[in-house]
Amino acid sequence: MLIKKLPIYALTTLTLLILFISLGHSEENHMKHLGNSVSTELPSMKIDGVNAYIKDIVFSNDPDSPITCGLFRMQKGKELQFAFDYDETSIILEGKMAMAEKGGETIVMKTGDVIYLEEGADITYTSDFSALVFYCGQRS
Repeated sequence: MLIKKLPIYALTTLTLLILFISLGHSEENHMKHLGNSVSTELPSMKIDGVNAYIKDIVFSNDPDSPITCGLFRMQKGKELQFAFDYDETSIILEGKMAMAEKGGETIVMKTGDVIYLEEGADITYTSDFSALVFYCGQRS
């Protein structure tokens, strides 16, 4: 089972993020359980030659400080470029991939690694394998 492979800090961070986003947005339901989310089918980003898949799963209802979390999968293929107009934190749940900041360093992310991307980051993603990522960004 994938969860057992995660280091305790990654599992704790992931759990806290999901609970934080789920709490306080409904008078009736203050917590939402999304069982076995890592096996969710992710739709293609439909970029020619890029094997990238993404799905937003959890949303906050706060218009002043929106939060969206979901899953992203990158598989071997053409690189994916993405410019962030919001802040985001990601945890690599499985696999590995490279992330290169325009004009900056390249980091090879592997299972259990966490990365914070500030608004304005221009990132190129590549993977010679496959990587599954949980992300949480401040966007509606």
